[in-house]
Amino acid sequence: MHVRAVLQSKLKEMSPAEAEVVRRLLRNPAQVAELSLREVAARCHTSDATVMRACRAAGYDGFQHLKYHVLREYTSGKAPSIPSGIGTYDTDVSASLEAAEASLDRAAQLLHHARRVALVGVGASYGVAVIALDILFTLGRQALIVRDDQAAAFVLTPPIDGLVLLAISHSGETQFPLQLVQEARAGGIPTIGLSNEPASELAREVEVLLPTQAVESPRGSYAIAPRICQLAVLDALFVRLRQAGVGDQPNVGSGECATAASPHDRDLAEG
Repeated sequence: MHVRAVLQSKLKEMSPAEAEVVRRLLRNPAQVAELSLREVAARCHTSDATVMRACRAAGYDGFQHLKYHVLREYTSGKAPSIPSGIGTYDTDVSASLEAAEASLDRAAQLLHHARRVALVGVGASYGVAVIALDILFTLGRQALIVRDDQAAAFVLTPPIDGLVLLAISHSGETQFPLQLVQEARAGGIPTIGLSNEPASELAREVEVLLPTQAVESPRGSYAIAPRICQLAVLDALFVRLRQAGVGDQPNVGSGECATAASPHDRDLAEG
């Protein structure tokens, strides 16, 4: 198996710090052949020890063992140097789309057969859920966003036939989306997750995981890069739905975007 494939396959078993190193190495595995352990650690903005742990988590004995396999694979040429600094969203997006490719068809199939789609996201992921909500309606799918426990109880109350849950969490550890996924699965509701951490609890719980591979800049991304990657993967998912004929017929629902509000929120709105 090629080094890139090995690194990609082991991401779901790594800690967040180890996975961050591997995501950076995946941008250009050939760099390992040219750099020392300390230089790789500096490019990954982490410690030598973390790089070593990442190599071992990927199944190699250590950094030198990884370098040996890289040298064998890249003797006929070198990949271009890894970009540095900020403003390289195109690299993150490409890596995310490549990582999610294997799961897109399965996720699209679940949405293709769905009559309703419940979305959940907290913080910046909520904004991504709002955009997904709007697109789902244009594709003829009834959709709503779940924002609190009361709304969750309403959404998960039978009948739930034809319901699919799409949970969005960059870290995969945000408690509300995770709780909703667990409750949905217990009720037999298909679940799709969108997360940057394939070893997270959310990733392990969902039926289908759509992984992103955003790499955090040492200067901080202000949560922009992860959201761009999330939107790119969702865009690829919705393209698959459109290709399958979803959206050719008008929505049988109200045609308006909806957020599942708690009774308290409805009382405030009526007041």
